[in-house]
Amino acid sequence: MKLKYEILRPSDFESAIQFSLQSRQLLFPELYHTTTPKDIEYFEQYYIDSPLGCFIVVKDQGHIIGTIAYRAYDERFNLDIPSGAVEVVKLFVLPEYRRKGIASHLCECLFEQAQQKSIKTLYLHTHPFLPAAEHFWTLQGFKLIRREQLKTYDTIHMQRNL
Repeated sequence: MKLKYEILRPSDFESAIQFSLQSRQLLFPELYHTTTPKDIEYFEQYYIDSPLGCFIVVKDQGHIIGTIAYRAYDERFNLDIPSGAVEVVKLFVLPEYRRKGIASHLCECLFEQAQQKSIKTLYLHTHPFLPAAEHFWTLQGFKLIRREQLKTYDTIHMQRNL
């Protein structure tokens, strides 16, 4: 299996959007029929045009099998996150490709891009119902900021400084 990791190209925008929507449906089936998230609706604005945006894909035989991205942190949570921070989002690897180090390699690619853009702080949130998510992110160098109960989900907030 020869996988190709790359910054998203314009020719793959539509595939990446569809992959992101399908991933969301698998992880959060109860949310799938609600409104389209702003970052998907304005995909290029969040991930391509913004200096604080990045979207990375991994392909097998030309097909996207995993993604990771970051976008400008929008302060939607009441946290003490430094100005200029980005939020890590869209980490998803198709089930048949998991447990092969792909997610870790996607993270390495993303961290490298952030360093090249002089980004100092990465923020993310995850949820306890996602198997091993908190442990995975801890292995990637993230530290726990806070746990809280939000409207729908228990939420784990984490941060990593580069």
